[in-house]
Amino acid sequence: MKKTKKTIALAVVFALWALATALSQPAGVSGPSSTKLPILAGAGADPQVVAILERSCQNCRSSNTEWPLYGRVFPMTLLLEHDIRMAKSHMDLSRWPEYEESRKRLLLSEIGVVVRNGSMPPRRYTMLHPEAKLSSEEANEIYQWTRSNRRLLKQEPPGLNTSAARE
Repeated sequence: MKKTKKTIALAVVFALWALATALSQPAGVSGPSSTKLPILAGAGADPQVVAILERSCQNCRSSNTEWPLYGRVFPMTLLLEHDIRMAKSHMDLSRWPEYEESRKRLLLSEIGVVVRNGSMPPRRYTMLHPEAKLSSEEANEIYQWTRSNRRLLKQEPPGLNTSAARE
């Protein structure tokens, strides 16, 4: 009799978990998007830098999120959706052309800092996605790109003469 109650209780818990999993599927899980947007469009990033960022950053910081299998299981679905939503609200690499110059400079500065100090990509992500880890050379390459691109954004647009513009 006790075994039957335990079996029923276990079946109910499993059914509730399965129902929660089915109801908490993220929008991107149904299948890959046919309209992937390039990241850092117009940023003048070296293709090698873009490739590194695609491998290490775009799952959370672009419209090109590829949901892992474990992301289809409750409660991981909710945790991943939250993390991705928060990451994209701060910076979406697919929307780079939409950002104002001042925002781009700030984001470039932040990217440089977090890759240089090793806080991005986060350890909890690289534990499950070891391919996303940045080598020191890759982190330096991204850092150098952010520095040079920030300098470019600070420069005056070519052909603009400030004294003529004031007249």
